[in-house]
Amino acid sequence: MDDLIRDYHLVLNEREQLPCTYDGLRRARSLSRVRLRPLWADSLVDDAELCVDEAFCNARRHTRSGLPGGTVTLALYATADGPLYIDLGDAGPIRPGDRPRVRAAAPDTDVESGRGMFLVDSLAAHWLYVARADGGCLSLTLLTPDRAPVAVRG
Repeated sequence: MDDLIRDYHLVLNEREQLPCTYDGLRRARSLSRVRLRPLWADSLVDDAELCVDEAFCNARRHTRSGLPGGTVTLALYATADGPLYIDLGDAGPIRPGDRPRVRAAAPDTDVESGRGMFLVDSLAAHWLYVARADGGCLSLTLLTPDRAPVAVRG
């Protein structure tokens, strides 16, 4: 991993463990805005913040991280010429084998929930959920050709 970091200049490498509460959600959104705004246009910052919000809410609702005392880990990272990566680590699903998914049917706009992964899938270039021994991680990649990070001055 050290070789990887030496070979690619990271313009962003942020990681924070947060309580899986509404206060933690506010902190995750704020951290995303504060760290991304100096590097990217507002449109990407808005998309990233929405993805963080939806991923966090899904972790709170569907994983053991949402149980009392639970936490999530938010990681934001990017290289100077690469995409923006967002990872949200959780304590694993409440129901064994449960994983984030996009519903096959179009989301019902008249209900309060059920559109989170549809939105993430619409905004992210790629996403996947990786099960781990200590939980899981929803990994998102956000990039479009016109959204390269601001050049690093050096």
